[in-house]
Amino acid sequence: MRQFETKELESLAMELPEEIQQYKLAGEFTKAQEAIKRWMEKPIAESLKVRLRYEQYILEELPKEFPYTKEEIMELFQEKLPDFSDKDLKRIEEENLAEWIYLNGEKHYIHNLLRNICDKDEEVQERLGVYGKLTEDKKLLLAKVRELQEKKTVTEKIHLRTSIRLKDEVFQPGMKVKVHLPLPAQWYQTSEIEILDHADGKFTIDDERSRYRSICFENTLEENRAFYVEYQYKIQADYIDLWEKNSEIPKRKGEDWKLTTEEQQEYLCEQYPHIRFTPYLKALAEEIVGEEKRPLEIARKIYDYITEKVQYSYMKAYSLIPDIPQYCARNLRGDCGVQALLFITLCRICGIPAGWQSGLYANPGYVGPHDWAMFYVEPYGWLYADPSFGGSAYASGDENRRRFYFGNLDPYRMTANHAFQQEFAVKKQFMPIDPYDNQSGEIESETRGFASYEVETEKIFLN
Repeated sequence: MRQFETKELESLAMELPEEIQQYKLAGEFTKAQEAIKRWMEKPIAESLKVRLRYEQYILEELPKEFPYTKEEIMELFQEKLPDFSDKDLKRIEEENLAEWIYLNGEKHYIHNLLRNICDKDEEVQERLGVYGKLTEDKKLLLAKVRELQEKKTVTEKIHLRTSIRLKDEVFQPGMKVKVHLPLPAQWYQTSEIEILDHADGKFTIDDERSRYRSICFENTLEENRAFYVEYQYKIQADYIDLWEKNSEIPKRKGEDWKLTTEEQQEYLCEQYPHIRFTPYLKALAEEIVGEEKRPLEIARKIYDYITEKVQYSYMKAYSLIPDIPQYCARNLRGDCGVQALLFITLCRICGIPAGWQSGLYANPGYVGPHDWAMFYVEPYGWLYADPSFGGSAYASGDENRRRFYFGNLDPYRMTANHAFQQEFAVKKQFMPIDPYDNQSGEIESETRGFASYEVETEKIFLN
């Protein structure tokens, strides 16, 4: 995997030469690669050459994200539902629930399509006999949201253990590896962070106030093993009802929560390649907001649009998407991070400071990567928005919970990252698995970085 600097990722904002784009859309990836080689010899700007080199990486990785032909995906569905038919697949495609690409003249479907449909499609869930049934983690979440609305403040002590290891088939004795695992970072909701245990060997721990916090191990492996870190922290969730006109403004400690004019600019600017004020997104923002001038109401309109119009969908790797918010807006689908980036971008277009948070959703019944947004409105200060959790509530008809995630978060969060597209304190040599975020960890050797399908990760709730 070629090394790409963070600055070079900005080249994704550039359009590809028409010849290459046409081959790509037709699924003629070999011809697209050949065309790239020809264009690299032409008198084009160096910045476009960077874009072409990155496109080579995309063309190599995309087929791995879309491994299933129609026959293969039908076979997978029929293992779950023997009566699943061509008509069902056609319906799923027409309802914008199936992501696919052309590859050598044939449709190929995304690797997580089966999970996506079984988790999100009501008709399939009914036939599986699971529609409307609550998992244990969902029951805990609903109870916690109600508790927070009643008490206004809820504090949790979270104890987690996370790990990452190479798969045996890619491990070689004597490998020198650099490993990053995310850690909780100090923020308004997070405090009393304690690292309780970690893998042995050389390590570096980032400052608690790092905006992209991790523990980094640098070791030589004679045998394959997992790198792990165990920690606990306190998280405090404060509830504010932004749907009531006379809602009480939460008390803040001191004035440190207020953003200076200079600080606000950081959360109002474009950030290439993804947070871009494109003509389409500016037109969409204008259509959503209309004549509204009040910042809180503008943010609410944006939140309403995403939660009501965008379908949750598991995604291909973010590194393969040239413009994530625009992808979401044009296709009306996306996972938690995709929806959060659309919210952030639309807020910034409308003059509302907005930023990124991510890490883990850490529920006693389930732990997994999660992303959400924050936005700044005086006199409230920083508020939260979780469009994907709000959209899930909307899909299930739970308006109270949908409204909750405009302004609030549940306390089941491990926040490691307070910014999007940052460098690690201990820098990597090769492009990360996710070049924009760190939720599950990273491994690289002296010669290459490892892809998501070459590593195994584990996240355990220990309370």
